[in-house]
Amino acid sequence: MRMFDLQVLDDGVQVDLKWWNDHLTAAKHTVQLRGRNLDGRIVKSGKAVILRHDLRLNSDLVDADHDALGLLFLCAAWRVGHTRRRSALRFPNVTDAHRPQDRDPFAKIRGTLDYCVKTGKLPAVAGRSWPDTPGVGVSLLATFLWAVGVGVEGGPAQLVDQHGVSTLVHEGWLEDPSVADFTLRRYERYVGLIVAWAEQIGTRPELVEMWLVERWNARLAEARDGSHATPRLF
Repeated sequence: MRMFDLQVLDDGVQVDLKWWNDHLTAAKHTVQLRGRNLDGRIVKSGKAVILRHDLRLNSDLVDADHDALGLLFLCAAWRVGHTRRRSALRFPNVTDAHRPQDRDPFAKIRGTLDYCVKTGKLPAVAGRSWPDTPGVGVSLLATFLWAVGVGVEGGPAQLVDQHGVSTLVHEGWLEDPSVADFTLRRYERYVGLIVAWAEQIGTRPELVEMWLVERWNARLAEARDGSHATPRLF
C-alpha cells in the first residue's frame, strides 16, 4: 500500500491556476480550481501543485456548482501539467454545439458525468460506443472514470496515455497505437490487460499503467543521451 500511496496518489504536477481559472471564467463555467503550495497548503492563485490524490469528487481543490464537471476540469489540469505524460495545453470545450438555443450548453456533459458518478459505469450507447462527451478526449475521460471509480468490461477504469500504449505496442500488443482513436472496446481490452498483469505480479493496475509510461520515458532518455535508464517503480 505504501508504494501505491507514494507512486500513484502522490504523483503531483505543477499547474498555472490563473490560466485555468481565466479560461473557466471566459467559458462561463461556475468552476474555479485551486492547488497546493510546497507545504501542502491550499492556494487559489499562481503556480500550484495538484496531486493525483486530489482527483476525487468534493475535492478541496475545486469550487464548483457541479461537482462532477469541476472534477473533470481538475483532471484536465492534472493531465496537462504532467511532464511525463503526453498532453498539450488545451482547454476542453465541453459546450454542446448541437443543442437547442434555449438549452443549457453544458447539460449533455453534466448528464453523462452524473450518470457515471451515480451508477459506477458508462451510459449504454448503441454499438457499445463511447458516450457523447463534447470536447473530452479518451485520455481525459479515462482519468475522470478512474477518479470516480467507474468499472468497464475488463476491470476498474484506468488511465490511458499515449506513452504507455506505445510501450505496449513496442512489447507486441497488436492494437491500434493511437489513444485518440481508441474505441470503447479497445479501451476495455487495454484495461483487461493491465488488470491481468497486475494480478499476475500481485500489485495494483495503477502501478502497471505508471510503469508503462515510465518505461517509454526511460527509452527516450536512452535514445537521447545513450545512458541506461529504467523505471524505478518495482
